[in-house]
Amino acid sequence: MHNRVLIEAGRRRGHRISISPWLRHRAQRLLRRVNPVRHLPVDWDADLFVLANIRNHGSRRDRYPQGIVDRALSTGRAVILADAWVDVCVFDLPCDGKRENCPATCSRAFANDLYTAARAAVFVSPMQRSAIESVIDVQLPKSVVYSRPQIDTSRFRRLDKARDIDVLYVGSINKAKGYENLIERFGPDRLTFVGPNYMDEPLQGTWLGPMAYERLPDIYNRARTFAHLPSWIEPMGRTVVEAALCGCELVLNDRVGVTSYEPRDWRDPARVQVNADLFWSDLEDALSCVRSTSETSLS
Repeated sequence: MHNRVLIEAGRRRGHRISISPWLRHRAQRLLRRVNPVRHLPVDWDADLFVLANIRNHGSRRDRYPQGIVDRALSTGRAVILADAWVDVCVFDLPCDGKRENCPATCSRAFANDLYTAARAAVFVSPMQRSAIESVIDVQLPKSVVYSRPQIDTSRFRRLDKARDIDVLYVGSINKAKGYENLIERFGPDRLTFVGPNYMDEPLQGTWLGPMAYERLPDIYNRARTFAHLPSWIEPMGRTVVEAALCGCELVLNDRVGVTSYEPRDWRDPARVQVNADLFWSDLEDALSCVRSTSETSLS
């Protein structure tokens, strides 16, 4: 969702943006077995190459072709966009950004290669930037741009509904996201969960299951309190912003990345609505080769 909003905003500003995803469809899988580089179209004449979450492949065996990554980095026109930790740490940063706590099997080689060659780096919060900067072995590029939360404020807003839910959590339900912390803090009787259950056990509290995105504004507007107490460092925390815009009181801990921004960047609807354009303005200012014209192209 984050990347889609940025792409749409960039196109509205006049940038020509092509997309080279590592697709899941069967026909694409068959082609990749023959020659993965040949059958993944990339506009090699682009002014910039945005490498976004290249290792976000989960348990899939096929990977984004390293040859394409290396070629993009070698141009000197690569931008690294990190939504989470996948391109830095396969363990989701259990060290909390403290290198002395890194697991013995942790390798930073891929991240070192990315950030050494990158012309710019994009992060979704200052907290995320600080953690990544602390664990890699190389310096970040001189150009660092923040992608502040982009939420449709015409959809996520106060609706003046009766708030009949005591404490709400929305998102993936697992230990890292703070399920056990929520139970300990509030007790199951007060909690309502929305999202997929990854706990491998029945959930305590009220569980409404996964919910279509268009239904979320209504459920936020029924909640008095929205709570997010993650055990890992949450790089940003989209649902926190959605809940705040819908008028929920927030109970958070110090591991939610969005709180490392100025409050207006994620609580003020007028600011949130233009955050995608602010990202492009900051990127255009940081990289003088990028202009908001139809002649600019990105891949």
